[in-house]
Amino acid sequence: MKIVLFIAIALGLMSTAIGCGTESGSAAADDPQSRIVRTDGTYALDDFLAVGFKKGKTFDVEGLTGATDAYYGFWGLDPYDRKEFEARFYLSHSDAVEFGTFFADERVGEDAKIKKDKATWKQGLKEARACVRGRTGYNDSSDCSVSRYGNYVIYGNVILVCEGPDASSARKNCDALLAEFQ
Repeated sequence: MKIVLFIAIALGLMSTAIGCGTESGSAAADDPQSRIVRTDGTYALDDFLAVGFKKGKTFDVEGLTGATDAYYGFWGLDPYDRKEFEARFYLSHSDAVEFGTFFADERVGEDAKIKKDKATWKQGLKEARACVRGRTGYNDSSDCSVSRYGNYVIYGNVILVCEGPDASSARKNCDALLAEFQ
């Protein structure tokens, strides 16, 4: 009887801890460790094309430390609701983490550096900018100084920078694309 009571209490505490520890907001989505989705596997553009990713542009990786390739493109199950992505490829997962996170952090979120005089890597800045009407501080839609990308994930040797108005929405877009690899 004591064992059953102990198990019931332990299960209750675990479910409470899990429920309290899980955040659906940007704090969880911004956690660097939660951005690492997969540590094994080496992927190339062809792997993304095979799941429906549409390549829009090839970026010059000069200045994108450690990267072998970088692409801008679109993906979505609904062809009328495709989201925009940057897929940056590295030789290995450790290279993606070591060299790529700085550049990905710089491209996403409210504090993104998407102007030439601020960004470290200048490629893709035009594609990274979004024009949002009615957003606080952005009354003129010609300003276009809001980042299109809200978050990124590291999937094997790839950093996938994903469209979304906030970290949580962008993470859902990243996850939806990567679910096609299953």
